[in-house]
Amino acid sequence: MCGAARFRWEDLLDPLIAKGIPIGPQPKPTQEPSATSAGTDTLYESRYWSGAPILPVMYNGVLALCRWGNRNETRAYPPSGWAKHESYMAGIWDRYEPTMVNIPLVAGYEKGVWYGIDHGVRGLVVGAGADQRVYMLTTAADAAYARLTDHDRMPLLIDQTVVVPHAGSRSQLRLW
Repeated sequence: MCGAARFRWEDLLDPLIAKGIPIGPQPKPTQEPSATSAGTDTLYESRYWSGAPILPVMYNGVLALCRWGNRNETRAYPPSGWAKHESYMAGIWDRYEPTMVNIPLVAGYEKGVWYGIDHGVRGLVVGAGADQRVYMLTTAADAAYARLTDHDRMPLLIDQTVVVPHAGSRSQLRLW
């Protein structure tokens, strides 16, 4: 699946961003790197299994941060951070009145492997106000993803068919 994610964020005053792990300033993808911090944003890492995980969501042209799933702190939502695309299509999530969103990630992590995400992944937002939660949609892993991560589920990637591991991932270091 995707147990950790990296994303870019500019609004450092957002109260939820303090719950992410800053990786450091990064040049915006559309600009050349410069010596100043102008035109940069920060790359953040959010891990589902530690802290209070958050993910960015894009819906109707608005970019916001949401808490990532439910780690059993509330009974109102499923105790997970992921939703099978098949169960969403079958209507199992209808009782939560989900909204389909894009999650603009730049990298995902599963079982020791960081991999690039080109255009983000699909997700579902449930709830309202400060209690909104985002669940990452997953699908059956293709053969390449399963070989790379040793997992049978993968995020529902947007307009991307090939997943490339980042340098330093255990598969490139030949640790397995």
